[in-house]
Amino acid sequence: MDETESTRPWRGMHHRVSGRKRDDYGQYYDLAVALTDGPRAVEEIKGHYESYLRLLGFFTPLKPFSFSDEEWDREIRAALAVMTEWGWVVEEDGKYSLTEKGRGEAEKPLRDMRRARTTIGTITKPETVSKVSTGAHLLLAAVKLPAAMLSGSVGLLNDGIDTLLDGLSSILVYLGFRYDRERAVNVVLTLLMLGVSLMTLNEAAKRLLTPYSPEVDWFTFATTMLSALVCGLLYFYQSFIGAQSGSIALITQSVDSRNHVVVAASVTAGLIGSLYDAAILDTLVGLGVALILFRSAVELLIEMVKSIGGDEQGLTKHRLPFSERYQAFRRSQLRDWLLYKVDNGEAATMEGLRKLGSKAYDFSNNPMLRELGVAAHPAGESDLEAVTRELVDDGYLEDDGEIRLTRKGSDTLRKSLSGKKHIFHM
Repeated sequence: MDETESTRPWRGMHHRVSGRKRDDYGQYYDLAVALTDGPRAVEEIKGHYESYLRLLGFFTPLKPFSFSDEEWDREIRAALAVMTEWGWVVEEDGKYSLTEKGRGEAEKPLRDMRRARTTIGTITKPETVSKVSTGAHLLLAAVKLPAAMLSGSVGLLNDGIDTLLDGLSSILVYLGFRYDRERAVNVVLTLLMLGVSLMTLNEAAKRLLTPYSPEVDWFTFATTMLSALVCGLLYFYQSFIGAQSGSIALITQSVDSRNHVVVAASVTAGLIGSLYDAAILDTLVGLGVALILFRSAVELLIEMVKSIGGDEQGLTKHRLPFSERYQAFRRSQLRDWLLYKVDNGEAATMEGLRKLGSKAYDFSNNPMLRELGVAAHPAGESDLEAVTRELVDDGYLEDDGEIRLTRKGSDTLRKSLSGKKHIFHM
């Protein structure tokens, strides 16, 4: 091993392990995990690392892109040599396997992953989301309502009332999950949102006829900033878990949380206007808040009626804003990788190409992901079905029993490979 310390991606930790903490050489633990299912050659070990990125939608090896395959091989072999010195690993006929000591060390991160699986399973339960939402909304209401009373801000008062009702709504959502009455709860939530919006609209209209200049202080501003932060986090949490679990009630709540972020910004503008003797701005903000709530309530009511008739399409637009782009990115990566496989002669039929894709999304041979409960990519099969259909329908491949790249497919692959020396290594 003639590498210098500076050329090693693992910063020369190979010979500085005596008395060090486990985190100082944690990369060796993952190498040990890669060997827990039995002896593996270096190429198979590299596949272990690549599966992490495939889970995220990247068909690229997990290694520094400035390194060649030979350099990456050398780094892995150097690390395995150190693990052999420790007595964790033995090598035979080009394959590496764990000793009893190495297996004991590999069990440590696997045990941590099992604990992480339990924790993740808890925080991603719709019931947990509803509990967190209840606590957050009641806490915000306890801060917003006194701030609104002290300042006299109609915008903040309307927002505080809505937040209090959101806390009560979250309790209903939890009960809906607990007693399997989610759809009925969603009806109540939507009607409640509609009622609140009409009430706040009425109050804002009254204030428009009897203007009042709110008294603004640091507490009022801090309250609106806190509301924007907490509701922004709730929006992402509720949207993500709602989309993953297919919960209409959580998606409905996420819409309301998103509205609160907009409302917080509007209330802040109204408060600033009051500081400069433009009290009418706060009244107009209160009116705007009520209109936003009313519009969202009507939209959700329409979509709820459609969903009762079996049409779930309308609610998909409330998914996280970047989810569509991320899906498009995943599918473009998969498309280019499949084109590479065809061009490389590894698949001659569509059936063979689909098998390669299915194998790429099979993570059951990665012990770390297996312990996390991820045996396959959650959207892998749907991505694979869509992309293989696109390859023929959109003219990337010709299929007359055997598949071949068209000019469009060749051009697309060439652009993908341009400047990406190590992509598609698998």
